[in-house]
Amino acid sequence: MMNAEWDVLIMGNGLAALTLALSLPTHYRIAILCKNRLQHNASSYAQGGIAAVLDQEDSLENHIHDTLIAGAGLCDEAVVRQIVQQGQEAIYWLLQFAIPFDQNTDGSLHLTREGGHSMRRIAHVADHTGAAIMQGLQQALCHRPNIAVFERHMALDILKTPAGDSIGLRVLAQETHNITDWYAQHTVLAGGGLGQIYPHTTTPMECTGDSIAMALRAGCEIKNIEFIQFHPTGLALPHQQQTFLISEAVRGEGGILRNQQQQRFMLAQHPLAELAPRDIVARAIASEINKQNQLFVWLDISHRSKEFIRHHFPNIEAHCLAKGIDITQQAIPVCPVQHYTCGGVATDIDGRTNIAYLWCLGEAACTGLHGANRLASNSLLECVVTARRAAQAIMQNHTMALPLSSPVWVDEHIAMDRNALQTMPLFHRANLHQVAEKYLGIQRSHQGLATADMILHHWRVHLPAPQTVEDYENYNLLLCAQAVCKAAMQQKHNIGTHYNIDLT
Repeated sequence: MMNAEWDVLIMGNGLAALTLALSLPTHYRIAILCKNRLQHNASSYAQGGIAAVLDQEDSLENHIHDTLIAGAGLCDEAVVRQIVQQGQEAIYWLLQFAIPFDQNTDGSLHLTREGGHSMRRIAHVADHTGAAIMQGLQQALCHRPNIAVFERHMALDILKTPAGDSIGLRVLAQETHNITDWYAQHTVLAGGGLGQIYPHTTTPMECTGDSIAMALRAGCEIKNIEFIQFHPTGLALPHQQQTFLISEAVRGEGGILRNQQQQRFMLAQHPLAELAPRDIVARAIASEINKQNQLFVWLDISHRSKEFIRHHFPNIEAHCLAKGIDITQQAIPVCPVQHYTCGGVATDIDGRTNIAYLWCLGEAACTGLHGANRLASNSLLECVVTARRAAQAIMQNHTMALPLSSPVWVDEHIAMDRNALQTMPLFHRANLHQVAEKYLGIQRSHQGLATADMILHHWRVHLPAPQTVEDYENYNLLLCAQAVCKAAMQQKHNIGTHYNIDLT
């Protein structure tokens, strides 16, 4: 099977990847490549839920409006409208896999509210929605013998014909160290975002921007990659490799943010206070941290009853309690943390890239739904809707590629911090984290971006040819970091998650 031809070859094992595989006919030969194990994916860490209009008091226009506002004017309204319109259908599709969404006493779905939403419209499974959904879909794979799952197989690059069409992937089998070419009628990139370029991220170790980097090398258009979303409320504990997320639903259910002086600072920042869009809350928290001695602010839900907290947030309560924090009686220390890649490989709503027979889905893709700042719980919605649409398009064998309109990167002649090169002359992951945190974070500057661009270029030029999985990941991370930096240098407006202090 190592050199078998596949109808659909999927790189990635998150919600978009599994939704696509399970939405295709049972006679299709489908392969799923997992860089690690099947259960290791970013989707499983999604706490909040999936946004859809399910309440009679809500409306499609409300959801569309909230998405456009959060996206700061850069959303593709036609794409937003189509995806939101298919939200209810996406929930019903998931329900067939016995996903245990929380219900009210009358049997209807319990809906919560998150930042940027004007109504309750988040269907959820307590505070571990992603894990519950992924478990259901993973179990469904057992009943689909046409779907082969290959764990510990890392996709390295996209195979193309002389005419430029995609024909498969070059794959590294980690157990044998063999590199072979896998051919397919349709190739799908669904390997997640690039969160691991940052030292503090909610994304798992597998999220090293592989799909985006491979697409860049293949000549795909990359769009909106400068818009990196920082979740306002990561659990602020020292020495964390992966930051535990305190769900936005905690604020949706009444959680209050206070600074070191116990002041509720969000009231002066936005009419929605704690429920403002994520970029606004994250910058407000960062600003408060800069004014005080503590490296965090407080998020307090302890005024709700213990029964309420334990019912709605059992996973968060258990995790915090293991760290010595009883959220039923104490406030939670939180700080902004990298959470989501709003841009990525440019696709249409069906996942088509500008390369024929090459598709991209999930966080790695940029459909136009999120604009400059993703609205909470729209990501799982996008995964299900676009993956099911991609399945229909693949079945129709309609593979017309998007027109190529790759951006031109312009060199900026700005004074650079020469000391940075002297203090960080060699590449390793910790130094990349330091550069990303200092220059590509919540607040950026002209000089900082120019310095980062110089360092990243220096590292890439001198990086040896990759040999191991870590080597390939490092190369991909560097390429993604450069893409974020270049796009940020070209962005001339403070918008959404991109904030340059020199543009104010």
